[in-house]
Amino acid sequence: MFTHLQVHSCYSLLYGPRTPAEIAAAARASGFEALALTDINSLYGVHAFINACVREGLQPIVGAELRHGGERAVVLVKTREGFSHLTQILTGLKMRKDFNLARSLADHGRDLTILTESDRLLETLAGKGHDLYALITPFTQKTVRAARRLSLPLAAAGDVTFLSREDWAVHRVLRAVAEKSAVPALKPETLAPADALLFPVEDAGRLFSDYPEAIANVEKIASGCRFHDIFNGFIFPEYGEKGRSAALLRRRVYAGAEQRYGELSETVVERIEYELGIIEAKGFSPYFLIVADIVSRASRTCGRGSGAASIVSYSLGITNVDPIRHNLYFERFLNPERKDPPDIDIDFAWDERDEIIASVMSSYGTDYAAMVCTHIHFKARSAIRETARVFGMPDSEIAVMEKSLFRFNSSPELDASWREILRLAERVKGLPRHLGVHVGGVVLTPRPVSYYAPVERAPKGVPVIAWDKDDAERAGLVKIDLLGNRSLAVVRDALANLACNGITIDPHTWNPIDDEKTKTLLAEGRSMGVFYVESPAMRQLQKKTGRGDFEHLVIHSSIIRPAANKFIAEYVRRLKGGAYVPLHPDLEHILSETYGIMVYQEDVSKAAIALAGFSSAEADGLRKILSKKDRDLKLAEYRKKFFSQAASRSVSIGVIEKIWEMIGSFDGYSFCKPHSASYAMVSFQSAYLKAHHPAEFMAAVLSNGGGYYSALVYVSECGRMGLAIHQPDVNQSALRYTGKEGVVRVGLSAIRRLRAETMIAIVREREAGGPYADLEDFVHRVDLSQPDAGALAASGALDSISGGRSRREQLWDMALCRFPEPTRDAAPRLFTGPIIGAGRSLKRASRIDILKNEYLSLGFICGAHPMVLWEKSIASVKRKRAVDLPRLVGREATLVGWLVTRKEVLTAKGEPMEFVSFEDESDIFETVLFPRAYLAFSDELDEPRPFLIRGKVEDDNGAVSVTVRHVENLPA
Repeated sequence: MFTHLQVHSCYSLLYGPRTPAEIAAAARASGFEALALTDINSLYGVHAFINACVREGLQPIVGAELRHGGERAVVLVKTREGFSHLTQILTGLKMRKDFNLARSLADHGRDLTILTESDRLLETLAGKGHDLYALITPFTQKTVRAARRLSLPLAAAGDVTFLSREDWAVHRVLRAVAEKSAVPALKPETLAPADALLFPVEDAGRLFSDYPEAIANVEKIASGCRFHDIFNGFIFPEYGEKGRSAALLRRRVYAGAEQRYGELSETVVERIEYELGIIEAKGFSPYFLIVADIVSRASRTCGRGSGAASIVSYSLGITNVDPIRHNLYFERFLNPERKDPPDIDIDFAWDERDEIIASVMSSYGTDYAAMVCTHIHFKARSAIRETARVFGMPDSEIAVMEKSLFRFNSSPELDASWREILRLAERVKGLPRHLGVHVGGVVLTPRPVSYYAPVERAPKGVPVIAWDKDDAERAGLVKIDLLGNRSLAVVRDALANLACNGITIDPHTWNPIDDEKTKTLLAEGRSMGVFYVESPAMRQLQKKTGRGDFEHLVIHSSIIRPAANKFIAEYVRRLKGGAYVPLHPDLEHILSETYGIMVYQEDVSKAAIALAGFSSAEADGLRKILSKKDRDLKLAEYRKKFFSQAASRSVSIGVIEKIWEMIGSFDGYSFCKPHSASYAMVSFQSAYLKAHHPAEFMAAVLSNGGGYYSALVYVSECGRMGLAIHQPDVNQSALRYTGKEGVVRVGLSAIRRLRAETMIAIVREREAGGPYADLEDFVHRVDLSQPDAGALAASGALDSISGGRSRREQLWDMALCRFPEPTRDAAPRLFTGPIIGAGRSLKRASRIDILKNEYLSLGFICGAHPMVLWEKSIASVKRKRAVDLPRLVGREATLVGWLVTRKEVLTAKGEPMEFVSFEDESDIFETVLFPRAYLAFSDELDEPRPFLIRGKVEDDNGAVSVTVRHVENLPA
């Protein structure tokens, strides 16, 4: 029977218009029993293809079409060793400048079937023991003569790219995007033939009627290429001497546990032995030792994810939350039935993360380590934008269309051109466009990575495997996530600042979760700058609940997810004493600490086991599928099983439906309790520092680029906390912000347009030669460019050494000095000749002009809010201040607010609305623009500036907000 041996899917990037699932379904419907996928120079879609074929009852044939140097060959995998050879060939093609296709096939062609229409490849490989065929297709049969001459067999293939003739139009769009060309300008050689269709079995005889042996050989090839089970156990290197990892792990765990707990209780020992038993049985001891080795390289870390439930991880210093004290569920991480590898996410300070990854790559060997990729797909906006561009639409017209479609959710009148563009864009949407680099996923292997997966080099220079995290796991590659966390750097820098101020906090005895002042700060939602608790939604939730203890913060860190909004309101009601009846007696104990509401990922698993009798593996499968993009089909199967088995255990249909609705709230992203507990620990460390050492903490927040908000908002928060903000000063400022005794000093790094090398030179020269006596001394000792001088003067950094001269006059005074001619590579010097009139008195700038220049230089004004620049307009408004809002609940109010942040969402009816945060001189305040107000005013909120806002003040369980009726710009 004929089998298609040359097929391209959408994983032939910017070429194929169809997914592996669509192709497999079409092949099954056409009566095929087997199918190959041979994407161009890639195995990106191999796992999706295998899954689709298994689902359709097809025999999958794994392969790739190699194109290089004007030649191409279809390569099909016969055995596991052959698959490894193909991954190595693809790695060479992507990574080596001297790659030669003929030589690579000659060296790595064993256990592969090679089909090619290239005479040179046939001549090079013939007689060398390879399973070699001369390829003929409906579009070319030029190799017949070479095959006869070299006594090689023929093989027929369809060169398939399309399932229908309409696919060619989509293909042309993809090729135009790839070629950066307009569709009409595409060259024919860049396109697949318009009739490169998945033709039915019966057409093969007609298409290749002159060469029946070519069809016969197809069946032989298909029967010999049956390898498709890529997973062959988990792949991870040994740690130290082979076979000694388990003993070494045991010693280190007990040593670490004694440091954590002191004398070990029976409970601790039992938990250690239980976990080690599972870890050793599954062969994961090297994993824990390697992760602990990586963690030891950093200043501060946060081990999170389900691995934070492990006492082994806690004892090794990988995680920082006691799983015994906080009742963390280890079986979500590892259990005897679970087939997945361990998965521990490690956060490092954001500015240390890249160095850590480079260190891991170096120490374990660049051939033995690679990052995981991400497959970047066309989303709705990008599909429309790219499609419109290749049809010649101007960007301005595209922007108007995007705004109409996405911002206002409307359907504008369309001409024929736009109707066709949108039709094609809908087909392009969801197709993979290019590879990205996973934010921190690293795989380590005992043999070179290319033995297990194709490797290529990302634009940032790191090696990446061709598969995303899910496909890497399907192949058995064990991923370690090494991620960046800005708040770990904040804690690190705040502690360092404290040490410089003579205050030391011992990290081994520091216990912020029991500190009452910290709990109060969190309970009141005064958490700007505090990790994971500073977003408007989290601050509002803290105010609604009034709870700042560790246990409730763990709950809040998990329940604050988009799909759970309905259950958040019910949670707050129950927390405040509202009566409720547990949905089912078997859930009462499971959900007791979360007031009968599913909050954590493991609650899904526990409920499935308790109510529907799922096994641990089945329950874990249900939990995992909820976060997958392609979950619909599999989730429907789980739903059917859950309903059926729960009903068979006498659970009423009403209860089953309510529980399934709650399970549905984990759609998309959600957290397990150990993950939330790990985050909550960093939140408590941050909050403790804010409560007890506010200047040092806020200086660290500002030094690390803030978090959720801009520098201006954090500077405003400093003012609300009673801290003084001192302007940058060449004699006082470090590179970063510093804090001490209620004062935050702005660092030189905050000055815009000041070169990094100039900042460093200012500090180094001051440390070496002492403070700068005056402007003349400063200019002689520090090499300045003209923009440097302007930036320093505008920011106020020269005020203390200028003898009272204005900031305009400071520039003139610096011109008194003559500088040598700049070198070719140097930045332009401030001046290169005498300046007539230097040092004279100049007309002083107005107060508003000085503040405006300071705002432009720093992004904020020291000692004032930028709203002062609009003081005349604001003075004409009869307004209330944000700090007064709690006393205005239920009333209409007019406010003036500076735009802080905004978040667009959709209502249950699919209408757009928006949550917007503003601040004035007194406080930050939250507003809501429901759909009508959103459509009327959202466009007005186009930049950070003051706005006049009118609306009704509302109170939701202690969280005050304004429902907006009117917004308008204030004139400057």
